[in-house]
Amino acid sequence: MRKKIITVLLGACILFGGSQALFAATAMPSFSLPDAASGEMVNSDSFAGKAKLVIFFATWCPPCMEEVPILKQLQTEYGNKDFAVVALSMDRRATDVHRFMTRNNVNYSVLMADRTVAQNFGGVSGVPVTFLVSKEGNVLRKYQGLVPHALLDREVKKMLGE
Repeated sequence: MRKKIITVLLGACILFGGSQALFAATAMPSFSLPDAASGEMVNSDSFAGKAKLVIFFATWCPPCMEEVPILKQLQTEYGNKDFAVVALSMDRRATDVHRFMTRNNVNYSVLMADRTVAQNFGGVSGVPVTFLVSKEGNVLRKYQGLVPHALLDREVKKMLGE
């Protein structure tokens, strides 16, 4: 009996512990966070009706920096098709994030996250963490770590019905 329980638990870890998890019909947590550049509060409702790629990142994280060109390309390609990249910075100082945005010509929304928002998204314990959110506001997928452009591109196209 004990061996059977361990086998079931290991199977669950393999099924749910990978880099991709499905969150069918789980509503994206709402938030109100300061914009990293202007300091103005941005509410999650401002992205309503759009498919979203929400990414938790930090400017000191090498894999996060590798994703910047991918995120810029996705925003450029799909931003006019009811899609938005929303980056939530785990950095402490907005001035560092604003400098990063300027240096990298960031073309997507960058907000200053807090522990509450990270916790509401299921407990973000490392960066980068990417969530794909449907136009209806439901979290569809979660990716831990660096995500290849081809995979994100394919998933965004699916969300947009292309």
